[in-house]
Amino acid sequence: MKTITRNTGENRVKDIFKTLVSQTTPNGFEYLVYDFIPQALQDSYGNRYVIIGEGPQQHLFTCHLDTYPEYDIEGNVRSHIVNIIDEGDIIRTDGTSILGADDKAGMTIMLSMIHAGVPGIYGFFLAEERGLNGSAFAAKDKQWRDIMRDVKAVISFDRKGTSSIITHQRKIRTCSDEFARTLQSAFAGAGLHLELDPEGFATDSLSFFKEYQSLECTNISVGFWDQHTCCEYQDIAYLEQLSRATISMKWPIP
Repeated sequence: MKTITRNTGENRVKDIFKTLVSQTTPNGFEYLVYDFIPQALQDSYGNRYVIIGEGPQQHLFTCHLDTYPEYDIEGNVRSHIVNIIDEGDIIRTDGTSILGADDKAGMTIMLSMIHAGVPGIYGFFLAEERGLNGSAFAAKDKQWRDIMRDVKAVISFDRKGTSSIITHQRKIRTCSDEFARTLQSAFAGAGLHLELDPEGFATDSLSFFKEYQSLECTNISVGFWDQHTCCEYQDIAYLEQLSRATISMKWPIP
């Protein structure tokens, strides 16, 4: 199995992303990217988290470390080396594996935010593709209840496309239009134009909404398409734009 080497050069979005997706990390293989997360702490499930900033933290940012599972001929989950095709603004594979932009794109954004010192709690969850298992554990965990005592919003970076601020997951409202519009305005002020989207699927923020229904729980487009297939691709130009926006925005969002 290939060992992924941490990129110690300039903190550039495309370089980070390409390094992270060089090998898939289905549940059980998330350890391959643990070393990319600076100052990481962990819970008893194995989820990683980072806290940036002093004092109360109002936002939990989330992504998941596992990629969609692929299997060998005996039905065992395996990790693939990804043959990356770099077409400038688009990154794809040669069609022999998934890319893993779901959710290495979200991980790239969060690592960039951490590097820039954006305040917040950063949750890197395991086994999302297995049924939100890592975040479901965290949402019920006493340690996380203490970590999240001041959190008002959970913002996941795990949505396809380039235009969504999710207000509903699995047809359940998880984020008010008021908060979504405030977030929309903040992104617009940073040069990124997103729309409220009620058609979200489940991601890790949903786990927290189920336990803390007073929280605003949303999901932001990170620019991947055709996830879970060998046709998956990533819009790198959008990911770079999203990174610039999240770093330049004033957090916390009211």
